[in-house]
Amino acid sequence: MSDTPLYKMPTIDLSAKSLLTLSQLGFFVCFTYWFSQGIDSNSDYLFPVSMVASGLALFLSVPNARMGVTLGVPVLMVVMGLAMGENDMIFWAVFMMLMFGPIAYMPALASGDSTLGLEDSGRAMRLGIIWLIFILLMLFMMSSLVPFAMNGEFTEEDFDETKYVMTIDSTQQTIAQGALGLGVIGVIVFLMTAVVGIRTYDHRVIMGNWKMLPWHGGAMVAGALVIGQYLWLVADGGPAFDLVEILFILSLVGMIALPPCIAYKGEENEQIPDSDSE
Repeated sequence: MSDTPLYKMPTIDLSAKSLLTLSQLGFFVCFTYWFSQGIDSNSDYLFPVSMVASGLALFLSVPNARMGVTLGVPVLMVVMGLAMGENDMIFWAVFMMLMFGPIAYMPALASGDSTLGLEDSGRAMRLGIIWLIFILLMLFMMSSLVPFAMNGEFTEEDFDETKYVMTIDSTQQTIAQGALGLGVIGVIVFLMTAVVGIRTYDHRVIMGNWKMLPWHGGAMVAGALVIGQYLWLVADGGPAFDLVEILFILSLVGMIALPPCIAYKGEENEQIPDSDSE
């Protein structure tokens, strides 16, 4: 018999690690709500139930929950798609794996969960890669920011297949363009400080008297996506306001901004090995 417990209650406080865990759970709460909209048959309950199970399994640190969520949800989508003759479901299964995989693994990678069995350098590199994957999906595929910045218009299809054509005015489009630029700069800052910084043992870039750290890049991207979500809420022609959108924004900010803040320490430069002394 294994001594590994079936679950572990997380510590809930105002620490960054705890807030990241709550942000992770918040994502699954939002998707449970969205998948539960427009249920027409018993098979439609599979997706909201899978979201509830996934969120709780990760929140309670159930063994193998991260791998189960990363692969289980896409496999369910493929099986459902083949059974219903909807071959495009395979594309969305791959998309869901690229989205839910980072959501499942980022809190553990950021906090250095011992069950991952990774050295700090390897853990930091993996976190940097999946953080970038998640950010690029959120910034360029899940957010309305790029369409608003380029065309001032965004078309979205809801979970109940209702289409919304949302438009913003010229001033709001300028704001969207500025936010998109901020997001791109944030990605570049993260690449320079976290991904390149791992190779140099120093997670910072010095520009005059200004020290740039990975969490600065995370904050920039999070701020850009918050602006994008705000424009989505105030755009003409959009769906009626729903309180769950606020929870989604809070969860999105947590999942983007907190992992770089937790994982990459600015003080590491004080402990860099001196190659000249060897």
